[in-house]
Amino acid sequence: MKNVLLVIAAFLISTASFAQSPFKLSREAEERCTQITREMAQELRLNELGYIKLKELNRERMLTTQNILSNYSNDAHLLEQKLEEAAQAYDQQVTAFLNPNQLQAYANFKSQPTPKVRFVAVGSEE
Repeated sequence: MKNVLLVIAAFLISTASFAQSPFKLSREAEERCTQITREMAQELRLNELGYIKLKELNRERMLTTQNILSNYSNDAHLLEQKLEEAAQAYDQQVTAFLNPNQLQAYANFKSQPTPKVRFVAVGSEE
C-alpha cells in the first residue's frame, strides 16, 4: 500500500513539474532565485516544504517582473502599478503558508531599510 502511494505521489509531482509555464529563467536568474530563496528561508526559518513553495513563488515573481518590465517599459506609471500589483499578489501567496512566527519574521524582513531581495530577472538590472 505504501509503495502504491509513493508511486502516485511521484507521478503527481513529476506531472506538476512538466505542467509549469513554458517561460524559463536564464541560468543567472535561476541562480539569483535560489540565492534569494535561501536568504529568505533562513530568515523565515522555513522547513523543506516551505523552501520549495517559496522558491516556486520567487521564480514566478521573477518571471512576472521580467514580463512586466518588457511589456510596460514605455509607460512608467503603468509599469509602477503593475509591479505593485505583482508585489501584493506575491505577499498574499507567501503569507498564505507561513505560521505566525514566520509572518512576523517576514514583516521584519520586508521592513528592512535596504532591500536584500530583488526579483528582477533581467541581466542589465544588477
